[in-house]
Amino acid sequence: MLTRCLTLIGLIATLLIFSGCGPRETMLSRNWGSSFESARQSQILNPEAGKNLDPLVGLDGLATGNNMEKYRQGFKKETSKGMSITINNK
Repeated sequence: MLTRCLTLIGLIATLLIFSGCGPRETMLSRNWGSSFESARQSQILNPEAGKNLDPLVGLDGLATGNNMEKYRQGFKKETSKGMSITINNK
């Protein structure tokens, strides 16, 4: 009788312990990535723009070249000497 009772208690305890390990669907798992997709889609001005293969007319070549050069210069790292600390002892 005691062995049967302890076995039953052990079985119930095991079931309770492992019941928390199962996969549960939460609001986060149901909506995973939806805010990213929503933000990405809201930033697209013209979704049909890739279908238009006509050349762009109206941009000045020199101004465009200057803008591209400024864009490329923005990726170059500037070298700095670092931080120096001076302590004045009198």
